[in-house]
Amino acid sequence: MLERIACYIKNLSNMKFIDKSLKKDEGEAIVTEFLNCFYKRKGAFPNDVYNAFSSEIDDNHGHAKFRQRLVDEVLLPEQDGLCCYCLRRLEGCRTMTVEHIMPNHANDKAELDKYRIRPTVLDSLPHTNDFKVQIPNTTPPHPHSVAYQNLVVSCDGDLFNEKTKPVCCNLKRKHVFIHPFILYSNINNSLIYTLNGTAEWIDDPEPPESKKNTLRILGLNISVLKMIRRICFFVTIIILSPLKMTKIQLLIQ
Repeated sequence: MLERIACYIKNLSNMKFIDKSLKKDEGEAIVTEFLNCFYKRKGAFPNDVYNAFSSEIDDNHGHAKFRQRLVDEVLLPEQDGLCCYCLRRLEGCRTMTVEHIMPNHANDKAELDKYRIRPTVLDSLPHTNDFKVQIPNTTPPHPHSVAYQNLVVSCDGDLFNEKTKPVCCNLKRKHVFIHPFILYSNINNSLIYTLNGTAEWIDDPEPPESKKNTLRILGLNISVLKMIRRICFFVTIIILSPLKMTKIQLLIQ
C-alpha cells in the first residue's frame, strides 16, 4: 500500500497536458519507417495496421519492435514516465498499456470526428481504412491506428498489482468515447484535485453522476484513488511544507 502511495506523492498536482509537439519528429519518424518497411516488403499495407506495428521488427534498430521503440523512445519520456490518466508512475505497474485516444477499431471517419470537437493534434489524422485506399503515402499525417499523435501510455488499472479486474484508466475505459482532455492545453488549470481527493474537470459537458462523464468512465474518482490523493495532500501540506519552511528560515538566519 505504501509503495502505491509513494508512486503518487511526487507526481500529484494538476492533470498533465501531454504536449505532442515536443517529440513530434521522433514519433512520426518511427511510424513512417514502419509503414515504409512493411509496404516495400509486402507491396501493400497490412489488414490490421496496429497489430503489424506491434509485432513488426525493426532490423535497423537492434531488432526492436516498432511499437516498443515508440513507447521507449517517445511516449514514456514525453509523459515523464507517468500514466496519462491517473498519473501513477508506470515503473510501479505490473504491465503498462498503449492507449488509443481515438479507438483503434473506430468504424469510420464519423466516429473519429466525435473526438474533434475542440482543436487538437488529432484533427488531421485519417481513418486507417481511408488511408489504405489512398495512393501509397507513408508520410504524415499517419493512419489513426498507429499515428503517434493518437497514442499514449496508460497503467493497467490494477492499482495493487493483484491481477484483478482493471478499476481505472485505459483498460477500464475500453473503447467508450471520452473527451481527449489530456491533449487540451488548458487541462492543467481546468482539471484539478480537491483536498478531499476528488478529481474535478470543469469543462466536462456531462455532470459527474452521468455515465458519459469522462472521469467516471476512466474510474478516476474511485475510492482508492481519492484516498491516495488525500494522503498525498496530507503528506505534502501538513508534513513536507513545514519542513520546507524550516529550511528557508535557517537559510535566512
